[in-house]
Amino acid sequence: MIKIEKSRKRYLNIPNNTNAMKESEISRAATIAGILFVCLFFVPFVPPAGAAAAEENSCIRCHADYWEEMKGSIHSQQKIVCNKCHGGDPAQSDQQLAKAAGTGYIGVPNKAQIAEMCGQCHASVETMNFYGIRTDQLAQYKTSAHGKKLIQDRDERVAVCSDCHGYHDVISVSNPTSPVYPLNLPKTCNKCHGNKELMKKYGHPSDIFETYSESVHGKALYEKKDLSVANCAKCHGSHGAIPPGVSKIGDTCGKCHINEKKYFLESPHARLTQDGKFSECITCHGYHGIKHAGPALYDQVCIKCHDAASAIHKTVAEIATMLKTEGETIKETENLVKQAAVEGIFVENEQASLKEANTYMLEIGPLQHILNVSKIGEVYKKVKTITDDIKGKVLKKRKSLQWRKYALYPLWIFIFVMVVALWIKYKQLMKEKNLNQGTKRG
Repeated sequence: MIKIEKSRKRYLNIPNNTNAMKESEISRAATIAGILFVCLFFVPFVPPAGAAAAEENSCIRCHADYWEEMKGSIHSQQKIVCNKCHGGDPAQSDQQLAKAAGTGYIGVPNKAQIAEMCGQCHASVETMNFYGIRTDQLAQYKTSAHGKKLIQDRDERVAVCSDCHGYHDVISVSNPTSPVYPLNLPKTCNKCHGNKELMKKYGHPSDIFETYSESVHGKALYEKKDLSVANCAKCHGSHGAIPPGVSKIGDTCGKCHINEKKYFLESPHARLTQDGKFSECITCHGYHGIKHAGPALYDQVCIKCHDAASAIHKTVAEIATMLKTEGETIKETENLVKQAAVEGIFVENEQASLKEANTYMLEIGPLQHILNVSKIGEVYKKVKTITDDIKGKVLKKRKSLQWRKYALYPLWIFIFVMVVALWIKYKQLMKEKNLNQGTKRG
């Protein structure tokens, strides 16, 4: 038995005694410590890309403040430093040699130079392909209202890359602190478009940001943090920013409002748009200050073009009435179902039907752009049929529950009578018992 145990230990390399185990552990620890020592003191330290670039960059001796701004930028992380934009030779320690002819030194570039310098990398397929970034940004900028003013008119007051993305501290557009992150973009545009003196020279309003903030889109962005909602770039474009023309308004809005666009093309207004007499979406909804569309919009907008006594105005009034009634009916039905659930009535089927009614209600939103009473009326009837059915079922269940409650009254009365009778009987038995006990004692 002892031989077998020794053989097992030799096979598994198990030490034969405690001292051997301790020696093995000490040896292993010493080996690990030796490896760590070699790593710490003999393996050369590799500084971060930005730090390595800083050591080779003589510009930092004078411009340390700019380097502090740039250290956290997306460019410094890719070893893109001062000379890539400003030219010069950062390897030269002498300032004159660093800025000498032939080094490409330009110092502070003007706005036209900024666009071209950014384009040296951002318009290069070979450079940008690795990062998955589009390379048509410079080409788009040159077609924009900003680009045309800068390149054709030499207007240095217009926005260029650095006005939107920043200068030395450029960060990724997906970073929530980026000035062009969706939540920050309107405020970035407002730096110029909110400047009253600057906008006066171009004949533009300077209150667009305030108007947008109060719109249905602005509230969705700032209150609900909905990054998918329309903002400046979603409608005007980013690098190719240009106000959409009258004929393009519907296409711009239609990128998000697909069904609204589809039904509008079937409406009487579609022909007027083709003839240039109707500005599609903005005629009724406006643009920067778009409010939530409701039945009241018909009274406020249609009267601008249609006489109140006209047949057309009566048609839209009928549509507005259907929309208003539908909304009130849905809300009333929802409250009825909620109250029934509180009362202990099972309303799972009714809640499912209510969701179906809400689906039809959502369908009417885009459908109303067709301005066809009969087609809108068909969907309205479906909503009314469903809500009437829900109301009928809930009231029936409520009545049934009430009758069940009434049916319990006789039962409670019977129980009460039985309890009283038992109590009386108990008292009689106790009295008889006491009398019997008194007789025995006597």
